[in-house]
Amino acid sequence: MYCKYFGLRAHPFKITPDTRLFYSGARRGAILDALKYSILSGEGIIKMVGEVGSGKTMLCRALIQALPLSVEVAYLANPGLSRLEVLRAISQELGLAEVPVHGDRLELLNRLHHHLISLHGEGCRVVIIVEEAQAMPLETLEELRFLANLETRSEKLLQILLIGQPELDQRLANPEIRQLRDRITQNFTLPSLRREEVGDYIRFRLHAVGCSRVDLFSPAALRLLAARGRGLLRRLHILADKALLAAYAEGSLHVTRAHVRRAVKDSEYAREGRAPARRFLPAGIGLAFALAGLMSYAVTPVFKASGVSDPQPDVAGTRHEPAATAAKAKQPEAEPVGLAPGELLAGRISHTREWLSSARGKYTIQIALIQNQDPSALENLLAQSDPKALRQLYIYPADIRGSKHWSVVYGSYPDFASARAALAEIPADFRANGPFIRSLRSIRKEAVPLLALAGTEQMP
Repeated sequence: MYCKYFGLRAHPFKITPDTRLFYSGARRGAILDALKYSILSGEGIIKMVGEVGSGKTMLCRALIQALPLSVEVAYLANPGLSRLEVLRAISQELGLAEVPVHGDRLELLNRLHHHLISLHGEGCRVVIIVEEAQAMPLETLEELRFLANLETRSEKLLQILLIGQPELDQRLANPEIRQLRDRITQNFTLPSLRREEVGDYIRFRLHAVGCSRVDLFSPAALRLLAARGRGLLRRLHILADKALLAAYAEGSLHVTRAHVRRAVKDSEYAREGRAPARRFLPAGIGLAFALAGLMSYAVTPVFKASGVSDPQPDVAGTRHEPAATAAKAKQPEAEPVGLAPGELLAGRISHTREWLSSARGKYTIQIALIQNQDPSALENLLAQSDPKALRQLYIYPADIRGSKHWSVVYGSYPDFASARAALAEIPADFRANGPFIRSLRSIRKEAVPLLALAGTEQMP
């Protein structure tokens, strides 16, 4: 809403990780390099902890992009897996064909072991990345420890990176998994931003989306952001976004301390340290921002600061993929040109249901995860997509840790190698959120509600 007003090319404070906007300050670049070195050196289990909202997922996505193509990555976003489920999930992520659904543990281990030996013979390294590892059952963590023991005469067949909240350290202190703890050779802690680093981070994000102004946020506004954001990136994004919206609704060309104060009052963070009787005061401020913003947009001219240009930002953390020949996915019939955004969205959902109900393909590429409180972001993505690329977009509702989202994936591929080749040539518009390969089996599990629906009118 406010991007055009402030002369921004894109939303500067999205919560969804965008690896093009990876911030290498505050030790993040150094930790990224150290993680990459640890994986390529091929020894032991690696652990990284960080507070909620500190940027662990962004760093993880940046790491996956920074690794050479000779490294096969099995990315486990769902830690609540049993011992058998984690073996199946790893096998599927590594492209092992025909993973038995009802196979016993020994059969799954043998098949995975032989596959790892085959990958090792091809010169590939394998790393398993587990997010939210503090929520993983003890028996599943123990299964990972067993996998970490698989090796040749001189090298490990795979490595494991555990990423979690500080509770992960408490989890690993359990005597039942002391053998796993003893095999952790590298420990990293992702720090929160220091107060003096917050201003640099905010300016970095703004510059990356085309803002050349250094005074958009006043010094007082940045100080309050640093104090109330507590150095956590997710908090800073939420507060900075609301502050920009408040300034836009007011018709101001600068974000002041008053705008940040309004943003704090309109957020959950306003409740911290507040008496219970006052906790309900901020209700409705966000709606007021939105209504005021719409009215302001209708009556105020578009503002673009002098000197703001549209060159592509040089942002640290971008991985330049080598060219590869992408396998052609079977393409459904495109929607007619000129459809309204809502009709276009409904058409893609209908195609997605047909696609998931069929047996076509084994892999796809995740390109976005959008909160479904407002479908406008999703409709804009569809409206701005190239017609050829649009035919390969599939959309379904997903429940991620109790929060409703739209999951957007691209293409359908018969094997992991085809998906990897397609990932190297994915359209530039879809690289924003760090796309990665997923198995269709896991997609179908997430999309069960969609497959059960009789029509798109029942969608949430």
